[in-house]
Parts: sequence; structure tokens; C-alpha cells
Amino acid sequence: MKAADINKFIDIIKHVVNTTPQLLSCKEDAKALCAMLKDWARGEYKHISKRTMAITGACILYIVSPIDFIPAFIPVLGKTDDAAVIVFLLKTLKKEIGLYRIWVATRENDIIDVD
Repeated sequence: MKAADINKFIDIIKHVVNTTPQLLSCKEDAKALCAMLKDWARGEYKHISKRTMAITGACILYIVSPIDFIPAFIPVLGKTDDAAVIVFLLKTLKKEIGLYRIWVATRENDIIDVD
């Protein structure tokens, strides 16, 4: 998976979430997912499971691919399939996103466990 594909995928996620009123409630999870993917691509976050990468990779390929189940040029319906893939990804990776948030919080606060 190329960094350019990940960046394009992140741009599409941001656009779809910001322009689809039904997805506004997913905005924080989408932001965390995008940050997680960026940190992973930079090699900073290494705790992504193979399962997560397989699911994310499949979703990236579908969304970045010019071939869609519902063509993008159809008004309103054109981004429905992309939105469905994003919702599927966010729900599937809910636990992984939570673990990433914990990682970010502990990294930013330099918490050291001295037990």
C-alpha cells in the first residue's frame, strides 16, 4: 500500500464525512482513523493488526479505485457507496481506534508505568 493511496483515502474520508450529514456523528472516529493511518504510514504507530490492515487495505482499494458500485457522477447517490464503506470501516475498527486513542494519550503525556 502506497503512502499516496493512504493520503488519497484520508482526503476522501474527510470529504465524505464533512459533506454527508448522516456521517457527522462519526466525525471524531474518522479523524482518529485518519491520524492512525498517517502515524502507521510514518512508522510511528506499529500496533495495527494484520486483520485491521487487510480490512483497511480492501476499503482503500475500493474507495480509491475509479470503479464504483454506484458511479460518483450520479448526484447524491454517487457517494453513497463510499459512505457505506467508511461506516463499515469505522464500525469494524471501533476497538482498534480506541486503542490508538489510548496510545496517543499515553505518548503525548509521557506517562510511564513504574509498577
